[in-house]
Amino acid sequence: MSSSDWSWLLCYFCLAWTGHICQGLAIGILGPTQPYLAQLVGVAKEQINFIWTGRGLGSCVATLLTGMVFKRFITRKWQKLGFLAASVLSSGVFIGIVPFVSSFGLLLAALLAAGFCIACYNTASNSLVVFMLGQDRSRPFIQSLHASLATGYMLGSLIVRPFLPENNEDSAACGYTSDVVEGFMKNKTIDIADDIIEDVPDITKPFLIIAITHVATGLAFVFLILAGFPMPQYSETVSKDIKELDASNQNKETKKRKSNFLFLLLVLIWFFISGGMEGFFQSQTYTFGICGPHLMEPGKAAALTTVYFSCFLAGRVSGVFLSTRLSPGVLILSSLLGCFSSALLLVFLAGWWEEALFIGTAAVGYCVSLQFASGYSWLAQHVDMTGKISSITFLGSNSGWLTLPPIAGLVFGMVGPSGIFYLTAGLTGSHLVLFLIMQKAV
Repeated sequence: MSSSDWSWLLCYFCLAWTGHICQGLAIGILGPTQPYLAQLVGVAKEQINFIWTGRGLGSCVATLLTGMVFKRFITRKWQKLGFLAASVLSSGVFIGIVPFVSSFGLLLAALLAAGFCIACYNTASNSLVVFMLGQDRSRPFIQSLHASLATGYMLGSLIVRPFLPENNEDSAACGYTSDVVEGFMKNKTIDIADDIIEDVPDITKPFLIIAITHVATGLAFVFLILAGFPMPQYSETVSKDIKELDASNQNKETKKRKSNFLFLLLVLIWFFISGGMEGFFQSQTYTFGICGPHLMEPGKAAALTTVYFSCFLAGRVSGVFLSTRLSPGVLILSSLLGCFSSALLLVFLAGWWEEALFIGTAAVGYCVSLQFASGYSWLAQHVDMTGKISSITFLGSNSGWLTLPPIAGLVFGMVGPSGIFYLTAGLTGSHLVLFLIMQKAV
């Protein structure tokens, strides 16, 4: 690549990273504000988990559409950047109206639309990196995009903290008594009431702050389009002979994988579990803190959420460097083993010791953060990730976000907090076995 190409890439990635931070902010704020959104629209805390279903449903639709149209119809370079700009701007608008809605239906509609725009951006930006750099050179850059997303997760939890109540003056938010706490410690099934929080904190400002960052980033993408700098393309940087050879080999491999329905189905399920793990930890961590066996004050529960996001961020950042030294398969296997070990720690100790809860949550955050980008790079070794096949990763992940948070909320309400830990152990164990099967299928 020429020096002008690298200069353009520097400008582009600064904006792309900022865009992913914005997307992370929009998702990261939902976990800590989830109990208070429930009160604003007048629904039970189990029912509010369906905001993740709404967001996930929009993301699934966007993933399929983006995978089909981004390479085939959005061919000009200014169109690709315009697609990213429109996605960021639109997601900011819909996130900005969330605290102003008055009904649960409108809340779901706003988050479905926001999820649609977020997934359009995520799918397109990852595909564009492979388009510009190729499957091998793109690995650390893809990791960096997801590190930026994790940065947004962490910043979202920090932005909202000043607007949360300082004390847990409303244990009625969870409907717990001392008998309930004792039941938690004995792993009994508890019937939890859903009383109303009398003083709902003002969560409008953090949502507006995040919306403004989206709008500013979208306008910056528009400026990059107007500047008219040429976008590098991977296929333009290789010789004709090498390009033809690569295309021939890639077509053979792609046809082979496309015809292998079982392989693609396993990939879809693997990303489903990975995205679902991210989703239900983000959705349940704060609620578990204030409503779990430790009955934490909101400040400490928010700190637990920040610990999860901070370690998630640390994993994504370290993944940028680890991906240059280790193969995607090694990173994935290490991550899966770490997640399963952390889940066992949560099962056996976290219900009794706060320290174990913090350590286990941190470890899960770090390990699960490595999975998506590494999985994307691993799959890029076997299929063409610049076309519609790239959507399978986001479709699986967003389906997990759509499904597992509500399931986790039901488990929390029906079984109690210990059910969350057993669900984590079951998912991480099956996740590990599934990847071993996928490696055999390659």
